[in-house]
Amino acid sequence: MTPFNQRSSAAAAASLVVKPVAAVVTHLAGYSARGSAQFIQLHDAAALPSNGAVPLAVVTVAASANFQIPLPMAGMECITGVVVCNSSTYATLTIGSADCFFTAQTT
Repeated sequence: MTPFNQRSSAAAAASLVVKPVAAVVTHLAGYSARGSAQFIQLHDAAALPSNGAVPLAVVTVAASANFQIPLPMAGMECITGVVVCNSSTYATLTIGSADCFFTAQTT
């Protein structure tokens, strides 16, 4: 059985580089403290991508709410690396403020 690796934000953040190398994401969740809704994005990247980057997956999170990105049973493969971030837009990255806590598991 493949061991899981877990990584979490150390404090409120706008993004988290979960793993800077190829990995399979098996769980991605967190909390948004923002007073309005925002988008949480998963990117296949080794570092935070530039604004305008297209995410692999995205969910809307309500104001001051927990969130979880639904992933396939086998996980979602990221070839370059794993980055999660918040965004004010859903289709492309427009990085938000440091108001989220992220936690992710990879294999």
